[in-house]
Amino acid sequence: MPSNCYYCEEAPRVSYFSYYCEDCAMLRRLLLINSPKKCIDILKRTLTRDDAQLDFKITQEIKKIVNKDEPLGDDTYASKVITRSKKV
Repeated sequence: MPSNCYYCEEAPRVSYFSYYCEDCAMLRRLLLINSPKKCIDILKRTLTRDDAQLDFKITQEIKKIVNKDEPLGDDTYASKVITRSKKV
């Protein structure tokens, strides 16, 4: 029975003679195909946020909360939407 992956230490290795699980082996192949610097840059751009991005996300979430609490009136966009089934 294969033991756990040497990198993530969670998933079982592909085989007894392999060091990595399927996902970690794919990551290793991607690092070999592309340069490690390029992979790191992509991961930093997509998985991390700077202060400006965090502030924007926080304000967007606050707006969602505030707008959820407001009651809907007759002049809202939802009451003006006409579906295709209705004939004008």
